[in-house]
Amino acid sequence: MKRIWIIMMAGMLVASPACAQEDNSVSGAVTKIWNNTKKKVRNSTRRVKEEFNINDAAADLREIDGHKYMLLYKTDAFKGEDAQELKDRCLQEFKDRYPEVTVLNCVIPQDEWIDTTSRSATGKVTKYVKTIFCYILAKDGNDGYINARFSYRQLKKVGGKWKNDKSNWPNWERTDVMTPDVYKQLKDMK
Repeated sequence: MKRIWIIMMAGMLVASPACAQEDNSVSGAVTKIWNNTKKKVRNSTRRVKEEFNINDAAADLREIDGHKYMLLYKTDAFKGEDAQELKDRCLQEFKDRYPEVTVLNCVIPQDEWIDTTSRSATGKVTKYVKTIFCYILAKDGNDGYINARFSYRQLKKVGGKWKNDKSNWPNWERTDVMTPDVYKQLKDMK
């Protein structure tokens, strides 16, 4: 829809009397529209990431043969009273999707929930967010390995109570399918 709108605007600019006198104004107008659109997309992306508490997980990714893979987590650090329940929910979803694999481990590598805040476009705090991640590593016969990441979120509006985010309980965030060679390389990384 926006593309059609931009094409129509560019067409109207070309047909306008001001553009007939000066060829530069068409390219200038299109450049201005393009730059404004890029700026709005950047701002919208930032706000969406804040709203959905999407952190840049690039630090948890490693590149092997031109592809990025999540780290392999082996240590289960979370000792909360609901730790087993959180892992069981992830395992159930994982087994529903991949019933023929052998699960090697299911861990929550954090010792506590990660606290962040969500801000409005003007920078005001609108809510508090807690996130915890669960990782499942499984062997797919002799062919390869599957590494999956799930997340859970709790939300609290300013002045309110903590609530589980039902749309992210759990949220299956990412799945990496690895060859045995890639698995071996990742296993040796920290």
